[in-house]
Amino acid sequence: MKYMMIVNKKEMIEEVIDLCDAFLFGIQDYSVNFPYYVSLKELKELLPTLKEKKKEVFVSLNKNFHHEELEGLKQLLCELKTLDIDGIFYYDVALVTLKKEGLIPFPLVWSQEHLTTNYDTCNFWKEQGVDMALLSGEITLDEILEIRKNTTMKLIVPIFGYLPMFVSKRHLVKNYLEKFQLPEKEGTYFIKKEGNTYPIIDHKYATEVYSASILNGLTESILLNEAGIDYGLITSFMIETEDMVTILKRFHEVKKETAPKLEEEIDLLLERPTDKGFFYKETVFRVKKYEK
Repeated sequence: MKYMMIVNKKEMIEEVIDLCDAFLFGIQDYSVNFPYYVSLKELKELLPTLKEKKKEVFVSLNKNFHHEELEGLKQLLCELKTLDIDGIFYYDVALVTLKKEGLIPFPLVWSQEHLTTNYDTCNFWKEQGVDMALLSGEITLDEILEIRKNTTMKLIVPIFGYLPMFVSKRHLVKNYLEKFQLPEKEGTYFIKKEGNTYPIIDHKYATEVYSASILNGLTESILLNEAGIDYGLITSFMIETEDMVTILKRFHEVKKETAPKLEEEIDLLLERPTDKGFFYKETVFRVKKYEK
C-alpha cells in the first residue's frame, strides 16, 4: 500500500517527501477540505522536485460547480493537460462528462466523501470511465474489505488525520459572528458539543467542519495493505511538521506485534484525542414504525 499525503503547508513537503509515495493538493478556488491550497503557478513550481523524487501527484477539484464556473474549469483542465500529474479527484459529476469529452487525459478519482460506501457504485463509475475511488471515512473496516473484494477499481482509504464531516456553501461562522456583532479572526474556529471539540473553518467558498478526534489507523494499515488497498491517505491538518515526520516513520516500521505500543506513542506525541473513527462502528438506519 502506498502512502498518499495531504500537507498543511508548502514547507512540510521537503520534510516528508521521502516518507510518502504520493501527494494530493487542493487547487485554489476549485477544491474544499484542504488545509493548504496551491495555485496553478505553485503546482507547476512544485512538480519538478516531486517528480525528480519519483512521487505521484494528484490534484483535487472537489467542489460543486455552478454553470457559470464551467468555462473556468475547462480552462484549468486545459492547463493541467500539459502537466505531469497522476490523477484528478472530483466531487461534481461534471468532471466525468468532461473526461468523456476528452478534456481529462488523467485517471479520475471518485471523491464524494460520504457517498463512496459500496462496491456497486464503484463499479458503476468504473463503467463511466472513473479509475479510482477515495472511500468514505464513515464505513467500517469490514465494509472496506468487502468493497476491495468486489471491485477492480484502485482504492484509497483514509488512515490518519482529522476527517471532514460537513461542508456548506453558507458562511455559518461569519453569519453567526455578524449576527451577534463578534470579531472575526483568521484560522481555525472550534465548536464544543457534548464534550467534544470540532475544528471548523469558514473561508471564501465554504464552511468546513472536521471530526473531534484524529483518526489513527496505524494497526489497520497492516490489514489494509494485506488486503490490497492501493493507497492509505494521511492528512496533516492541525499537526506540526515534526510530529508528522515521526508519525510517517511509525507507519513505515509498524508490525502487528509493535502496533499497540506505536499507537500509544502517537497519542502521547500529539497530546490530543485519537480514535478508530468508524473502522469498528457500524452505522445502522432503522425505519421508524408508523403508528396511526
